[in-house]
Amino acid sequence: MYYCPKCKIVIRGNKSCCPLCEGKILGRQDVLRTGIDEKMYDIDEFSEDDEAPYPTLPERRISGVTFVKICTFLLAVTIVMCAAIKYLFGDAVSWTGMVVLGSIVLWLDILAIMRYRYNILKVLTVEVIVAIIVDYYIDKQTGFYGWSVTWMIPFCLVGHTILSWIIAKFMKLRFEEYIIYIVIDAVMAFLQMIFIWNGENKLPYAAVFVIAGFAIALIATVLFRFRELRSATQRMFNV
Repeated sequence: MYYCPKCKIVIRGNKSCCPLCEGKILGRQDVLRTGIDEKMYDIDEFSEDDEAPYPTLPERRISGVTFVKICTFLLAVTIVMCAAIKYLFGDAVSWTGMVVLGSIVLWLDILAIMRYRYNILKVLTVEVIVAIIVDYYIDKQTGFYGWSVTWMIPFCLVGHTILSWIIAKFMKLRFEEYIIYIVIDAVMAFLQMIFIWNGENKLPYAAVFVIAGFAIALIATVLFRFRELRSATQRMFNV
């Protein structure tokens, strides 16, 4: 705060002159030194840290909804442009499908991060599911050599389970707070039997060992930690 001896008014904010007469203004030390009548002001209001005369509004940030809308718009633009290029050039361009697929995956990743940004285990689970679907699709589109069902899916599920356990221990989570994600891995592991039965997985060694491992882990959980499993399931499905 400052004081104008000519207008006899107190001025708030960081000013270099009086806003009325544009004359010299006095700070705290000047007011004390000149001995101006204290009835005109409260010396305690004069501080070294000057307050702004008006409240300072925080900078406006982009909301989560707006950010998702922007990402969705960019995805739509990418799809439309790739469709137009594919229509004009036909089989001369073969990369449009991969660009669209990559854009959709990125968009889904952004949605997952925005939706579950406070739960890293959920984000990780969604990422693994999306990666499995995308890799299987790419394998199918490139002649299907079987690498997705033979190696990628089994190792991806095992890696996700180990990483989930490490994160849970690091975050000091209770067993019932992360067991549901391991159960999801077990369900996806059992689904690998479809690829074995229809002949897509011609080297099912990794898949069979992973299925057996998850089956053993699930049996042990049901027998010894059933209460925690039931609690986690009820909380997940709100029952």
